[in-house]
Amino acid sequence: MTTALVIVLFNPTDDDIHHLQHVAQLYPGVIVDNSETRHFESEQVEQMHYFFLGGNKGIAHAQNVGIQHIMQHVPSEHIVFMDQDSRWEDHYAERITAEYEALRQKGIRLSALGPTVCRRETGEEYQSVFHKKEFVNQDFILRKHIISSGSCIRKELFEEVGVFEDALFIDFVDDEWCWRAHTKGYVCGITPHITMAHTIGQKEIHIGKYVIGISAPFRYFYLYRNYLVLVRRGYVPVQWKISYGVKFFARFFYFPFVVENGRECWKYMWRGIKEGLKGIKK
Repeated sequence: MTTALVIVLFNPTDDDIHHLQHVAQLYPGVIVDNSETRHFESEQVEQMHYFFLGGNKGIAHAQNVGIQHIMQHVPSEHIVFMDQDSRWEDHYAERITAEYEALRQKGIRLSALGPTVCRRETGEEYQSVFHKKEFVNQDFILRKHIISSGSCIRKELFEEVGVFEDALFIDFVDDEWCWRAHTKGYVCGITPHITMAHTIGQKEIHIGKYVIGISAPFRYFYLYRNYLVLVRRGYVPVQWKISYGVKFFARFFYFPFVVENGRECWKYMWRGIKEGLKGIKK
């Protein structure tokens, strides 16, 4: 089994670049840079091709650039996606690909398989307030959607399901693709056998027993806009519409009072609501 990587950059740290250079020694694939300044002079970084987009075109567009290059130029059966701040062991791509194929051999019609995601700082597993673990067997936990970072997808599925939706730009891009794949009869989920250190949001706050990730203020424009766009689509799960609706309604009222820069976040929420009610063109 051959595996290629798609890695998206946006203003990476020196540590991110160092880790990326190490990963590029191990695997073929594509690095797509959404930053305003280049981070590599050459178009080839070890085994990976480097695309500099000259500014933030969104994670969906960047991932699609990588997918299309791999489809045309890299002889691989699977694509593994990586964020710049995710940290893997050296043989991660082989392991997640092997888990993917083992589940398919057991008859699971798999779209995307992700790792168990843990907090980079503490190693603690991220737990959802709304979604409980649903074990299909000891090797697979069913999910309605998973994050793209660390996930493995068979390359041919992008021909059947399509690529990521550019117009969403950043938030819910991976979710929407998983739901779209579900309409084709596929399921997605995570494996308990592989973990990945990752950071969700810029920082966290604790309200009672719950841990809430806080993103950069501009992200709340896309979160609210995209929610209002996706909530109108029939293939989007009702459970997601309700649970995220509750979360977004609550955030709108408590963010200005309990979150640093909460008022700025609130302004972006308003803009997202206005644009989301208009809809976005694909």
